[in-house]
Amino acid sequence: MIGQSKKTRGLLDVGNAMQMWAHRGCGQGPQENSLWAFEQALNAGFKAVEFDVMLSADGVPMVHHDWRVGRCARLCDQPCVHEGRSVPSVSSAALSPEVSSPQPWFASLSQSDLQHYHVAGAPVPTLQAVAAFCLQHGLQANVELKATHPANSWALGQAICQSLMQLAQTTPQAQVAYEHWVFSSFYHASLLPFKTLGVNWPLALLFDLTANGLPMQWAFVADALGAQAVHVSVQGLDATVVQRIQVSGRKVRVYTVNCEQTLCTLATLGVDGVFTDRMDLARFVI
Repeated sequence: MIGQSKKTRGLLDVGNAMQMWAHRGCGQGPQENSLWAFEQALNAGFKAVEFDVMLSADGVPMVHHDWRVGRCARLCDQPCVHEGRSVPSVSSAALSPEVSSPQPWFASLSQSDLQHYHVAGAPVPTLQAVAAFCLQHGLQANVELKATHPANSWALGQAICQSLMQLAQTTPQAQVAYEHWVFSSFYHASLLPFKTLGVNWPLALLFDLTANGLPMQWAFVADALGAQAVHVSVQGLDATVVQRIQVSGRKVRVYTVNCEQTLCTLATLGVDGVFTDRMDLARFVI
């Protein structure tokens, strides 16, 4: 296009080469993984979002990233309105010592406890609430499974399958939509229940390439789980890694990409998708 730099011309083709995913909804930050965050991604023009799911102490899949609460989800002593009803204020003195500590472990809190921890003005959302939002607005989702302990890896995957299947019973479009969602994890055991339960939803292995690159056993694990994609960090990524994964017939998606020039480079390498914190990069969504 006349008057545009080489860099700008290259960026025009990014959307044609790679799918853009909104990382944690509105990007990493204090309002991440909230219904408000996913609404921001939708309004910005994203068609796909990524979010993290962990188990509460009573086994409910909740959308949250950190092992401890406090960075995003904070104990709220003020009343707020959530899903059309008033959530009463709570005094920290009325809560158990673990719940009222400055930064309790997420896995120590029940779903009821988490009603008192707010992100973007509302309690930590359940997986079902976020999934329902995505289904309502036609958003594709990447559900990242974050086991809080190796012992609950299986329970996490099982709970997610059961929760989403339950939602599908009242949401006709869910089963078809799930076939286009992606379920990923660094904790590969969390993905086993999908295979065992016969849930044929796309799976992806997650790897951090920063220290040691792509593990030697990655293809064996991918074959065992039937994973259709591999998600890798932008740090440590090169053309050889992309080729090794794609030659196996799997898609390559890269996290977390916030630089426009890096987008151009990844598009040149033939990467299939990227996760970004930047809402303005939605302009490259096709």
